[in-house]
Amino acid sequence: MGSVISCLAAFVFVSSLFPSSSVSSVSSVVALLAQAPDEATRLLQEYVRLDTSNPPGDTRKTADFLAGVLEREGIPVTRYESEPGKAIVYGRLTATVSPPAGNAIVLLHHMDVVPADRAQWKTDPFTPTIRDNELWGRGAFDMKGQGVAQLMAFLMLKRQRVPLARDVILLAEPDEEVGGAAGARWMIANHYAELDPEYVIDEGGFGSREMFAPGKLVFGISVAEKKIVWLKIRAEGIAGHGSQPIEQNANDHLVNALQRLLAEPPGARNVPAKDSIVEIMRTRVGALAQNKFTNAIQRSTISLTWFTSGVGDPPKINVIPSIAEAGLDCRVLPGTTRDQWIADVRRRLGDPALKIEVVNESDDPIVTPQDTALYRNLESAILRRHPEAIVTPILIPYGTDSNAFRPKGVKSYGVFPAILPADAVAQMHGDAERMPLDAVAEAAQVLFDALRATVEQK
Repeated sequence: MGSVISCLAAFVFVSSLFPSSSVSSVSSVVALLAQAPDEATRLLQEYVRLDTSNPPGDTRKTADFLAGVLEREGIPVTRYESEPGKAIVYGRLTATVSPPAGNAIVLLHHMDVVPADRAQWKTDPFTPTIRDNELWGRGAFDMKGQGVAQLMAFLMLKRQRVPLARDVILLAEPDEEVGGAAGARWMIANHYAELDPEYVIDEGGFGSREMFAPGKLVFGISVAEKKIVWLKIRAEGIAGHGSQPIEQNANDHLVNALQRLLAEPPGARNVPAKDSIVEIMRTRVGALAQNKFTNAIQRSTISLTWFTSGVGDPPKINVIPSIAEAGLDCRVLPGTTRDQWIADVRRRLGDPALKIEVVNESDDPIVTPQDTALYRNLESAILRRHPEAIVTPILIPYGTDSNAFRPKGVKSYGVFPAILPADAVAQMHGDAERMPLDAVAEAAQVLFDALRATVEQK
C-alpha cells in the first residue's frame, strides 16, 4: 500500500508541474522520478569514492566522472584546466526559444573537499557507506551531494525536452575549499563570456526543523555571506634557555594578547543593522534558535584555528623560541571593511609590537535581491512540497563561490532545497560527514521544479 500511495503522490506532484501535459508525458516523468533516488544514490557513491582532498585538490578523476555522465546523455561538455590537476567541467543546455528571455542560469558546485583524518572516522571517508539511509563519506555533504542533486535536475531538463527560454549551465569546479583562485575565480577571469549568467545556484542555505527556529520548518535561501578576513598574528622575541624566563618571550606576548582579544565580546559595531538580512529572518521566522550557526550569523566572529611555536621537531621543551604565530579565522558582518576590522583586532590585542598579516580576504559582501523570478520559483517549489514551511533569505557564516559572482551583478542564491537534520549540518568538515539520501532526491526534484518554471518564463 505504501508504494501505491507514494506513486499516487508522485503523480499528483508531477501533474502540478505539468498542468497541460498529456497523461503519457506525465507518466514518463513519474517513472523518471521513481528512478531518481536509486540513480542519485549510485551517482553520489561514485562521486564520493573519488578523493579530491584539497590540498592537493586534484579533480581530474571527478571531471572524467561528471563529463562521462553528461556525454552519455548527449550533452556537450567543455573541460578547462586552470592549473595542473585542477580540472573544470562545463556542460550547457542551450535555449530552444529565440530570442532567449534572459542570460543563463548556472548550477554551480565544487568538486574539491577538505582533508579527512582517517583515524577519527568510524568509516573510511572515501569508501562511501550507507547507514540508516545516510551516505557517509568526505564530501557527501560539502558538496558532492548537492552536486548530484543539481546534476539530476539538469539531466531531467534534458530528458524531458523542457522548452528553454534561456540557457542552463552545469559548472563543476575545483579549489573552492582554498579560496577558489583556480576554480570559480579563474573561470570568471578567463572565460566569463562563456558564462555571463543572470543567476547562480550554489551552496549555502537548506531546510531544517531545528537549525533556524525551534519547532518551525524553515528553508533558508542564502543571499549574502560574511566577509572572510584570515589573519596571521606574529610575535617576535628573544630566544633563550627555558630554565631562565625572560620578559621578551614571544609565546608569552602572543598568548596574553590573544587572551585579551578573545575575552572581549563583540562590540556594538558588530551587531546587524536594522535592515539587515538577519533582521528580515527574525521578522519572518520569529525568535531564532540558539546554536553555533545562528550565533555566527548575528555577529562578527573570531576563531583561533592554529598556533605555531617552538624550536625543532618535535619542539625542544627547554628552548624559548624567538617567534610565535597564530591564525585567526575572522568572519565579518556586511558593513564593516577590512581596515575597520583589523583596526579593531589590533586594539583588542593591545600589543602594538605584534605583526598582523592578511592571509586571505574575500570580496566585500553584496546582498542578492529576493524580488526575482528564480527566488520566487524556488520559494514556490519548496512550498508546493511543504505548505507549512517558512521560506526566508538568510546570511550564511561561511564563504562560497557565490561571493565571486555577486560583484559581477549576478543574482546568486545558495540553497540545498531539502530538509536536513541538524546533526548532519553540524558535521560539515567534520569526521562524521554524511548526507541523507532522501534529501538528495528531494533537492533534485525541487530544483527541477524551480528551474523549469524559470526557464519557461518568456
